[in-house]
Amino acid sequence: MRYNGDSVRILFLDGLMKHQYLFAFFLCLFPALSFINEARGDRDYVFSDFLRISKPEGQRPPASYDTAIVKFVDEKNNTEVHLIGVIHIGDEEYYTELNEIFKRYDAVLYELVAEEDTRPNAETGRNESQSILSAFQSGIGSALALDFQLDHIDYHAENMIHADLNPTEFARRATERNDIMQMFYRLLLTGIKKSGPDSQREEMRMQGRLLGAFLASDPKLSLKRLLAEEMAKQLDESGWIIGGEGSAIITDRNDAALQVLLRERDNGKKKIAIFYGAAHLPEFAKSLERDFQMKKTGIDWIIAWDLTRNRSARQ
Repeated sequence: MRYNGDSVRILFLDGLMKHQYLFAFFLCLFPALSFINEARGDRDYVFSDFLRISKPEGQRPPASYDTAIVKFVDEKNNTEVHLIGVIHIGDEEYYTELNEIFKRYDAVLYELVAEEDTRPNAETGRNESQSILSAFQSGIGSALALDFQLDHIDYHAENMIHADLNPTEFARRATERNDIMQMFYRLLLTGIKKSGPDSQREEMRMQGRLLGAFLASDPKLSLKRLLAEEMAKQLDESGWIIGGEGSAIITDRNDAALQVLLRERDNGKKKIAIFYGAAHLPEFAKSLERDFQMKKTGIDWIIAWDLTRNRSARQ
């Protein structure tokens, strides 16, 4: 049995939060959604450091929804490590560009809660227990004229390397950490904070914007713009917490990937990418600086959703 993007967790929380219409959409895009652990006070990196809405100065509609490539260097070992964030539903051109970018690396470490060395493709991604999730993702993608990651990423390239937990180990660690109850508690607190008259007014405002998008001359483009802006707003204002440091969903899976990073570095690889859901990147970045003594050297952005009518004119 294979799990891509924590499908069990997503289906559980989707059922729990049906009244939050954007919540299920968030979880389809990201394998886990992590924000700030306020108890620790760690604010070096946050989720919005790795996703952005691009809106040129003086322009009201957003131009694109972008994911980051964050670059680090290990001067002691003469190694480069780049964190490549991803969302699971995007423009076809987005995944085509990622495939070209991957060719620059000696190794690309990818996420998938599955048996060691599993290489996903469109067929394995739509089979077994994840079929409901995949159908949901594909349906949203169709509604927004977007594509599904597994249909386009080439996981069979020679430099692609599985770097994640297997299902048995993931389940064991999630049980030991009591992840489901922790998530339930955080969601309950978030729901309490968002209740009241202001929440009702926000609901009505969103319903009005959705109706306007469906009635626009280009409904798919209008809906993409609306959801991109609302997602960015939810990230900055609400701080959804699912997983985070000290969880199997984020910490243990990141640790598994970092162990593969050490192995590949010791095997002589000099330019390595970690290709994971954007929600994992804040903790990855902190780990590279804190535990590996790496230095951040820069950041590039890739258009995941083009929110204009002419993507080629922007590139």
